[in-house]
Amino acid sequence: MARKPTPTALKKMRGTVQPCRSNKKEIDIGPVTQLPYAPRWFTPTQSKIYKTKGDQLKVMGLLTSLDFELFISFCKEYGDYIDTATQLNKIPLASFMNEADDYIFKRISKINRESWERSKALASEFGFTPSARAKMAMPGNDDPGDNDFD
Repeated sequence: MARKPTPTALKKMRGTVQPCRSNKKEIDIGPVTQLPYAPRWFTPTQSKIYKTKGDQLKVMGLLTSLDFELFISFCKEYGDYIDTATQLNKIPLASFMNEADDYIFKRISKINRESWERSKALASEFGFTPSARAKMAMPGNDDPGDNDFD
């Protein structure tokens, strides 16, 4: 299985860009300068995630107009995870549940798990996970002491 190609912008953040390994025909889409309004169908939790994470990605220069569908999916999934986790925390662990309540509890638990898995997979695409973030460096943070050739 072949590895996904790494975008040049991400290579620049990591400090690993090499002209010989860069795609000369890569489409250069500039980062967004203004974050559009969150979708109207978002819950308050999803809107808050959209605003905070969108602002972070905008500052880093990683969010382009082509990324919004994927970014909206991340915000929806992570918001669903937080909302279902909040619902699950309201249920006492040692409570007796009838059959209908047990079904609802299991359904919310399943949505919670699935939302977490999907949001975690999408988060790594934007560098939100520790392992994805460890591969990045902010632009302009070049330390002259890091150059082995001086």
